[in-house]
This record gives sequence, C-alpha cells and structure tokens, in this order.
Amino acid sequence: MKTTFIQEPELEFGGGRHIDIRFGLMHHGPLDARVAGGARTCRVGIVGDGEGIDNFRAWIDSCRSGIPAKQTRLKTLFPKFPGFGDDGCLPDFLVHESWSRLIPARDTESLCQIEDTTEFTKASVDRYVSEAASLIEKGQPDVVICLLPAPLIKRIDVSGPVHRGPRSNRPQHNRALVWHDYFKAECLRLSRPVQLSRPGTFGGDVQRYTSDGAPSLLIQDEATRAWNFFCALYYKAGGVPWRLIRDASELLTCYVGVSFYHDRQEGQDESVQTSVAQVFNERGEGVVIRGAPAQIRKDDRTPHLSEEQSASLLSEAIERFRQEHKTMPARIVLHKSSWFDEAERCGVNSAAADHRIEVVDLLSLRRTMTRFFRKSGAYPPLRGTGIRLDESHVLFYTFGSVDFYKSYPGLYTPRPLLVQIDQTSTGVPTLLTEILGLTKMNWNSTQFVNSHPITLAASRSVGDILRYAPRDARIQARYSFYM
Repeated sequence: MKTTFIQEPELEFGGGRHIDIRFGLMHHGPLDARVAGGARTCRVGIVGDGEGIDNFRAWIDSCRSGIPAKQTRLKTLFPKFPGFGDDGCLPDFLVHESWSRLIPARDTESLCQIEDTTEFTKASVDRYVSEAASLIEKGQPDVVICLLPAPLIKRIDVSGPVHRGPRSNRPQHNRALVWHDYFKAECLRLSRPVQLSRPGTFGGDVQRYTSDGAPSLLIQDEATRAWNFFCALYYKAGGVPWRLIRDASELLTCYVGVSFYHDRQEGQDESVQTSVAQVFNERGEGVVIRGAPAQIRKDDRTPHLSEEQSASLLSEAIERFRQEHKTMPARIVLHKSSWFDEAERCGVNSAAADHRIEVVDLLSLRRTMTRFFRKSGAYPPLRGTGIRLDESHVLFYTFGSVDFYKSYPGLYTPRPLLVQIDQTSTGVPTLLTEILGLTKMNWNSTQFVNSHPITLAASRSVGDILRYAPRDARIQARYSFYM
C-alpha cells in the first residue's frame, strides 16, 4: 500500500479563490456577482399557515443583517453569517406580500384528520402544490418556499402503516408514499423550484418527530443553518455562488454520475432498478436524465446496463451538456455507483467516439467498511488522504479531519470511498483532486461534510423523487428542482 495526500482544492468566487465556501463568499462574494445579468435579488414566494409566514418573514429580516457565530474555539468551523443584501455576502432575498399564499390552520387540521396515510399524503401534497402553482403563475417568484406547520409535520413523521419516523430511516423501495419525495415529484411540473422548510429552520426548536410522537430538537447552530439555507436558495433561484477552478489550458470536462434507484411501478409488487444520470460542469450546473431499467448481475448482485443502454445514456448526457452550455466537452469523467463491466465500457466508449470525444475516464465509487486510524492523536485521517491498494484501487477519505477547521466535523469514525479506476488516461492525483472538489458542489451544505462527489451525491434525492414520476412524464432537467 502507498499513501498519498490531496490538498484541499480551491473554489472560484466573484473576486477571488478560497478552499472554504463560507470564507470565500465572505471575502469575494458569489461567482456571478460581477457578471452582467447575474442574479442581484432573489424573489421568494411563500406557501404556508399564517404563523409560519409571519415567523419566516421575521427570520428573513433578522438574517439580512447577519447572525453571530456560535460561541466556540472552532472559529473556522462555525463562522458568523454576514447576512445578505448591500452589506452581506449574497444578493438580497425579497419577500413581498403578493408572493405568499395562505393555507388556514383549519384546512391543515382537516387534512391531518384523514385516516388513510396514502389519501392524506395525496390530499396534503396536492394542496401545497396547487397553491405553489397559483403563486408561480401570478407572482412570478424565482423560488417558492413551502412552510410545513407542526401538526402536519407530526402527521407526516409519525403515522403510516409501513414507514415511521424521519425520511432518512425509511426503506428506499417500500410501497408507502413518502411525503417529501411524492411532493417533489408532483412539483416537477412547475416552472420554478420549490423548497420545503420546517419550523426548526426559521426560528423553532422542533425540526421533526420520532416514531412515538416525541419532538426531536434541532442541534445545528443558527449561523450554519443560515449559511446552508440561503446558499441553496440562491442556487435554486438561478444564482451561481461558486465553481470549480479550471485552468484555461485544461480540457473542458463534462462530469457524469450514473446511479440506480428503485422505480415504483403502479400495479406491481416489485420495483425495478432504473438508471439515472446527473450531468455537471465546473459551475455545478446540473442536468438530470432518466435512463433505462437495469439488469442485476447474479454474480455480484449489482445493477448494470447493456452496451446499447450505456451508449444511449451517455449520448443523451453529452447532447444535454451541449444544449445547456452551447459547446461540446473535450473530456468525459464518468462516476458510477457500481463497477463497469465490459458491455458498459464498450457502450460508453462507442458513444464518446460518435461524438469525437477522445478522453474518457471511468471510475466506480463505493463506500467501504475498511477504516484507518492515525498513529497518534485522537482525530481520524485527514480529508484528502488516499491509500493506494494497487494500480486500479484507492481508498480515499473525502470526509475526515480538516486542517482548516483544526477539527473533525463528524460524530462517528469516517468511512473512505473505494475508488475503482476502470479506465483512465488521466493521472490518479488529478482524478482524486476532482472527486474532492466535486464534494464541494453540493449546494445544500457549506461545510466539508460531504462524502460523495455531487455526481453521485445527487443520486439519492433524484432517484427517490423520480420513482414517483410516471416514466412517460416530462421531467425537469435542472438539478435544482430535486434538491
């Protein structure tokens, strides 16, 4: 085994570079701040009950002038939120009276009294989606926030014949409707991204309920909460806060993640594994493509595509990249959640040849139970540590101790990624640097706490949502609709 270390990649912001998202925004502003036509204000629509709307507006106003840092010695891990607008690090977020739709408390109470969980889910989702659609049509906000009141949250979290408790604990393939995912799928027909928000985000203490109905208190400090919320909101509203750094001499690269999800088929007891591709450039502008059903290999029980399916999926990804960015990539980097078999390699290379793309790097990324410990000290291995097992396998810590934080930002012993290099014409250090940089392109988080690059990190949320969208339905291509 041979150990290597990848330095934390810098990101590009409006007026400079930095390795950390929050300090980069504080010092340099968002990437598009100095670009003509860049988003200077974000119009925010609101759907919710009266108390929630009032509390959210008050929270927006309090965040505009900034939020003090958490009282801790870890100053770089928990910095202050400097606010937004003329004196802040992000453009202003505007909430106007005409950009809100009220759902009376009595209506919420009536919805919560629906006994059948499926009927409750469909009725409550339909109410919120209908109000959001009306608001988008009349008010034209850039993004819509749907505020869920506590009674509705408790009904969602606690009740249900199959699934109970927080969304993160439910089986990926069960037949019960998952409220969040079903809601997002229904919102794919809207022309603006929609964000769900619980009271704990904007002032309350309770963020969710456990299966026995007990409230679960929010533990994230307010400044970090504001950083994550407003950066994600800015991206959803069409802004570009930061991007990966690409030297002018480097090839224009298209990053593609291929993963699989359980496709919920009406009238069938079993779900099928369906492929989905997430296409990104260095600006993090994502495009989502739904592919064909996959086959499960009997020898390793992992999903794979045929040669024709692989070629078709990559060809569509390349074409979508060209449509979005008005140019063709010179290089393809493909991350996959299962290893590439011979048919998939042939299909990918055939599609690349058809589009005259000569440089193709194929990597499969999977979590491993293998763990390493530092010889001295209480902290886990540094983020960026790679352990080369052989010519084609690297254990890579994308989540670990961070020198910039002078701490480990996690609660449990981190697990490295097993990076399997199935085909490459690029040096391994470059491939690992790209993976580390792509972990910073998850717009829902502004800390170094993401294990997977955005190419695959997006797969869970995208797959969970698409399984509720009919296969013949037109879906939104922009990744911001799935966040």
